[in-house]
Amino acid sequence: MYYIIGLFALFLLARMFVHVFLYYKSAYFKITNNSYLKMRRDKGRYGEYLIYGQLKFLEKDGAKFLFNLYIPKADETTEIDVLMIYGSGVYVIENKNYSGWIFGGENLRTWTQTLPQGKGRAAHKEHFLNPVFQNNLHIKYLRKLLEKDCAMHSIIVFSNRCVFKKLELDKSIVIHRRDLKGIVQSIDKAVASSLSNKDIADLFAKLRPYSNVDEKLRQQHIANIINK
Repeated sequence: MYYIIGLFALFLLARMFVHVFLYYKSAYFKITNNSYLKMRRDKGRYGEYLIYGQLKFLEKDGAKFLFNLYIPKADETTEIDVLMIYGSGVYVIENKNYSGWIFGGENLRTWTQTLPQGKGRAAHKEHFLNPVFQNNLHIKYLRKLLEKDCAMHSIIVFSNRCVFKKLELDKSIVIHRRDLKGIVQSIDKAVASSLSNKDIADLFAKLRPYSNVDEKLRQQHIANIINK
């Protein structure tokens, strides 16, 4: 029995070592410089890494990734969680690593996350800004910054742990993370390639500085959100 338990523990340890090793080899780490523990302990960062994990297979076809881009917006900034530059365009991905029930609509200012609290207890509700509005704003200022006419695709990605109870959508793409790979492949098939390898490299070089901002700018961005 102890022998089996020991083997199982070694298996888990080896598996963890592989995960950590691959993490430090990933584009996510090279761009963000977040340690493995820092990434795992932060729900938002972990969600971004899982999104990257769904799409990293496209790197072999020339895709490049950036994370946490602080795009200029008048006297403020707007933050893009995950951005993928690929032949079929620029994919702007909003990460919502939420659990619970999600209610919302394409034209509603705020959406609702409902968290059941157990039998006999009222569910806890949290309101958050419409992520479709958020990503449309990101794309608006990204276009201004790039001054380049290229296809841009907005995708809102929620955790697999949440349940969409009522979403009133028209053309917006709001999905679970497990469906991201299929959605991107569908878009790629439907849209003619518009970016060459040189275009991808040029866009990456231009945007990378916006993902390596100093802590002062990050804190100012957070303060602006809180003040609003």
